[in-house]
Amino acid sequence: MKKHMILDLLLFANSILLIMYMGLNINRNMAFNATGAVSLFLSSLMLIDITYISSCNVRGNKVISLFCGLLALHSWYILLSARGDAPAGMAFSALSPVIWYVSINFILMFLFQGSGYKFKKAVSICLSGTCICSLIGLLVSNEIFALFYGIQFLAGWLCFIFIVVFYRKRTAFVIKAEWKCILFSLVTVIILFFAYYFSTMGVSGHLSNFGIYLPVLLFSVSTHSMIRKEHSSVPLSTIFSRCQRALILLAGTVICGLSALASDTPLPLFFLMLDAMFVFVYVCNIALDFNLRHGKNAMGRESKYHAALEQLRQEEQLNLEFANFLHDDILQDLLSIKNMMKKAGHPDIQKIITETLDNMNTYIRERMQDYRPALLPGLTVKENYQSLLDYISQSFPHRNIRITFECPDSLFLAAPYDIFVYRLLKELVTNIYRHSSGEQAWITLTQDNEIIMLRITDNGTADAETLSSADPSKHRGVALITERVSNMEGSVKIANNFPCGVCIQITLPMKGDVSYQYFIS
Repeated sequence: MKKHMILDLLLFANSILLIMYMGLNINRNMAFNATGAVSLFLSSLMLIDITYISSCNVRGNKVISLFCGLLALHSWYILLSARGDAPAGMAFSALSPVIWYVSINFILMFLFQGSGYKFKKAVSICLSGTCICSLIGLLVSNEIFALFYGIQFLAGWLCFIFIVVFYRKRTAFVIKAEWKCILFSLVTVIILFFAYYFSTMGVSGHLSNFGIYLPVLLFSVSTHSMIRKEHSSVPLSTIFSRCQRALILLAGTVICGLSALASDTPLPLFFLMLDAMFVFVYVCNIALDFNLRHGKNAMGRESKYHAALEQLRQEEQLNLEFANFLHDDILQDLLSIKNMMKKAGHPDIQKIITETLDNMNTYIRERMQDYRPALLPGLTVKENYQSLLDYISQSFPHRNIRITFECPDSLFLAAPYDIFVYRLLKELVTNIYRHSSGEQAWITLTQDNEIIMLRITDNGTADAETLSSADPSKHRGVALITERVSNMEGSVKIANNFPCGVCIQITLPMKGDVSYQYFIS
């Protein structure tokens, strides 16, 4: 999610720079004729579209993110097309190969939804290589640039056509699923093409690079459709309804329009005011999205919306795990016993049935202990945890590991921290018995100044770097513990133990009632 936040901030910075560039041109009394007005209008539409699409992309979809970047490049390209000076011309020319490179990548990523495909590496090398050559050619001469850019343009289309033909079944599936959106996009392309053509007839070479518009415009509506499938709203929808958001944007547009009329503001300044309004709304969406992801409201406290959503997610996950447990383990054993009841008169069958029932009884008790650990109220925290360590040791009779447990007799952990530490201890010690090759482990548990400190060390052959960089999908233990501790604003540090083994240190602040909302049961 950090990458998603960084991308939002980059798009916000791009919007600010774009507005500043527009304002600079207006202050320099740039002649906004039909060409400049249309360019400013199209750039403003793309800037507004960026703020909407990026705000909807709450899941950080890579295809949508790339499309936002493509819109940002196009907004600069269109705006620079209205300038006739040398620096703007150089930037205008440099954007052409970059946009074409990003456009082809976007089309292929859209087609495969970000997944891999055959010849992907070869296509990537071809596209990036020709793009770099075009940029180098721009520094040499216009003729060399035109040659290399023509090669890049042709190579991009050939790569695209080759992949589409090679994966014609997938292409047909995408077209069949999105034909309405693509058809509407095609009509949009034709309309915008004629608008661009007639408004830029006075610009030299105004059609030379128009091919780069076709991919982004052709897939624009389909991208909006994909956004609605991914997430049909924006972070501000947690505060305002759809009608309220529409009224707010309409009111802002009317206010900008009335202010422009009252002050006799030219049309370019009106576009600039609209862009600033949508960028402000975009900032609000970024801030609210950050707060919702971290469960914070404006006062820095836990959001009730986030807490309720997280609680619902945890309950559904618990229900799913319990249903799988009943289906995969209990139900299968019960069916086996039912089938064996027909031969229950045989002593061997009776023995098997008795053993199966005993195993079921033991297994159910173990799972009940996992779902809700039984901390005896008559025992201290240290005694309950010591009982847990003894139970884990008995569960692995083939392993002879000496556990040294140090904990003050007067240690007190408020609920639900006592159960939380119980689960941490059980997971980490069980991992030692299962995966560690050592023969001894040291456990230290303290609580001082409302800070809980749990340190577990062994003398196995594992090292901190391997444990920290382990694949979370294959080694869920440490990754899940890190996630749970982080949710409770704690920290997990993994270091090497001297002379061998690893040391896992968990630091956890013990707060008041607020911590209950972070607790993962």
